[in-house]
Amino acid sequence: MARRAEDLPRVFLGATAVAEGWLAKDDLRGPSVVRLLQGVYAPSWVTRDHALVCEGAGLVLPSGVQLTGASAATVLGLAWLRPDDPVEAVTEERDRRSVRRGVRVRRSRRDLEPGRAWRTAVLACPERVAFDAASRVPLPTAVARLDALAAAGHLDLGAMAGWLQGRRDGGVARVRAALELTDPRAESLPESRLRVLLVQAGVDVTVQHVVRDRSGGFVARVDLAVVGARVAVEYDGRWHGQPDQLEKDRRRLNKLQSAGWTVVHVTAADMADPGRVVAMVVAAVARAAA
Repeated sequence: MARRAEDLPRVFLGATAVAEGWLAKDDLRGPSVVRLLQGVYAPSWVTRDHALVCEGAGLVLPSGVQLTGASAATVLGLAWLRPDDPVEAVTEERDRRSVRRGVRVRRSRRDLEPGRAWRTAVLACPERVAFDAASRVPLPTAVARLDALAAAGHLDLGAMAGWLQGRRDGGVARVRAALELTDPRAESLPESRLRVLLVQAGVDVTVQHVVRDRSGGFVARVDLAVVGARVAVEYDGRWHGQPDQLEKDRRRLNKLQSAGWTVVHVTAADMADPGRVVAMVVAAVARAAA
């Protein structure tokens, strides 16, 4: 007897559903289910996000293959990937088994450390997750991802440094460089990327700096600060443009200016032109020093 959509498992194999009589074969092309990967489905009432696709992938990943990188970070709550992004997995160098389309597998030169169970799959160890998240992306993004993993409690930086010792995997130099720049105090991926752009340009910035007035009273906490020049660099996400936030932002800006600080606002649109962002900050620092 066919099951109602609300009675189906969160993820299932189409072949199993047909063999068990949960669904007719034609139902797999109907509105009651969504396809996650080849042969892997979910009921249409379940939100199709990247974590759900990873859960579905766990049904067909060969034994010993672990979820890793941005996929593992996403299922841990960091939500970096979209539903249609490939599922990131890792296995050992000698493992040449094929995987389904939609799964991207990396191969480790060393034996994999034991992972931990997550729903239908196994998550790689924290250091492996961080390595795979950071090793194939530009340095600012690599740093941002390590910042976020550490801030969320999913990565111990000392353990990561030890794990990297003696490794020769592709991308290891980039991850070592990213680890040197990691700062878990950053509050968003764009803020982390902004910090790295400035550091690479030779601008010495302090993260989450508390600005005080002449009497020592609290004025504001700024994303990034060139302390000697009294220049604050703030990343303005979309929420800053909401009407109920504008008045608070203006009051805060007035307080910073009254305390002798210059504020450089950087938007998501600005970040599309890193050279312009760096020039804005360098110019503000130069004016402050004049």
